[in-house]
Amino acid sequence: MPPPPPESADPGLEECLRLLEAVPAAAASSPAFRRHWPSISASLAALSAALASPAFPPSAPLLAPLAAALGALMSAATDAPRLGHLHTLAADARLLATPAPPPSAGAAAGADSGADALISRLRLGSAASRATALEELAGTAAALPAPSAAAAVSAVAALLDSAGGDLLPSSRERAVSVLAAFASSESACRFLAQESGAVVPHLCRALESGGAGAEHACAALLPLTAASRDASAAVAARGGVAALLAACAGGTPAAQAAAAGVLRNLAAFPDLLPWFRDEGALPLLLQLVSLGTPRAQELALGCLQNLTAGDGDEGQRLKVEAFQEGALACPGLAPALGLLRNMASFRYIAEIAVSAQFAAHVAAALGSDRSPTRTEAALALAELCGNSAGKSRHEVEDAVPRLVWMLEAKAVSERDAAARALAALLAASGACRKLFRKDERGIANAVQLLDPAGARGVDRRYPVTVLLAVAQSRRCRKQMVAAGACGFLQGLMTAEVDGAKKLAECLGKGKMLGVFPRT
Repeated sequence: MPPPPPESADPGLEECLRLLEAVPAAAASSPAFRRHWPSISASLAALSAALASPAFPPSAPLLAPLAAALGALMSAATDAPRLGHLHTLAADARLLATPAPPPSAGAAAGADSGADALISRLRLGSAASRATALEELAGTAAALPAPSAAAAVSAVAALLDSAGGDLLPSSRERAVSVLAAFASSESACRFLAQESGAVVPHLCRALESGGAGAEHACAALLPLTAASRDASAAVAARGGVAALLAACAGGTPAAQAAAAGVLRNLAAFPDLLPWFRDEGALPLLLQLVSLGTPRAQELALGCLQNLTAGDGDEGQRLKVEAFQEGALACPGLAPALGLLRNMASFRYIAEIAVSAQFAAHVAAALGSDRSPTRTEAALALAELCGNSAGKSRHEVEDAVPRLVWMLEAKAVSERDAAARALAALLAASGACRKLFRKDERGIANAVQLLDPAGARGVDRRYPVTVLLAVAQSRRCRKQMVAAGACGFLQGLMTAEVDGAKKLAECLGKGKMLGVFPRT
């Protein structure tokens, strides 16, 4: 059995062919080897064919690792990792031995072959060849077919992971830009997520370097942190919050927006919030809300909304800090309404906001032509009115007909938000109850939300609360029964929904007193 070549040697094509010829005899003499023979024979045949091809470059960098793998394979300690490496080498050899298609070949075949050649150069080429391949791949990443995109992402990740100091700084920056290009492609982004464990450390390093590399790193991290808590935690643990805030402060407009988006993703995980507090994130985020582009404003507000979403001590502390930093002065985007909703869950802040006529501004947002904005406005109004001891009644009376209309919305989330807001308004204000009773659609719309089949996703407690608020009116009770409330309430009482039994008793009492004709 021939020994493996020394590590210092630079084996050529002839040495690899010689080792290949010796493998079958070694397989016949080793029981351990024979067990693996079916899984490696195809790769060995592919290797032999590729190395014998006139198109195979005789000085390819692949030959040294191939000789080492074949030498190790000749020993008795054959194992799965070596076999997997052999299969990979066989695939790489086929790539090197495959000539480019003629000009008359189909466009798809040409694209696939071109991508395969680029991937081969990334894995096996010299430093200059890799740099050129990265340059070409940056312009074509978003257009690659799925198999080529998967292989290209893996090759770039492996290049960053294994090159160490061998990769030129410009090539490293270009590799990060390629990852950003993959992040912008819906078809390729999932392959990038599969390699997140390998690429996140390199993206964090690029983030700290600033400049164009930081911008590309932010763009690549945006989908990775949105899809994975592990990726978000890895970014935070590597000092990513400080680097992202630096990009928000001094980066290009595109970098600021992307960095704010990554911060928003990180802030969605409560256990990562201490990093934001330690880095003093709130003032800088609010500055970006005031001075950034519309996209940066929206994403920074989304980050602030996530930061203030918690109900524990940390969440309450962040609500107060955001209020003290002037967060109530944010513009009227949907995330700003979500931020106001979170802050208004703190009664002290809610009462100050209502005194400053924020409730009227929120009520006006119910007239938006965008469903998400109307939904956030209704939820914010529910918190403001529910936590301000009735101080908001005069400012929000105009909201009642708009909320009644929202009870008919196509989006279940919008209907649920409208029911929550109405429950808070009617509980706090007699004037709002009077306006609701006057609206012919109000009772019927609220009763329809009791139907478990027609309004899945709606919290039934809130339409029940709305109906209870006006159940003292004989006319309203009659409307409820006519709309089918009694049938729905049977199921709600079985499910022990708060208020359902009391509402059923109100309707039954009215019927016993002869309010409705007997059948």
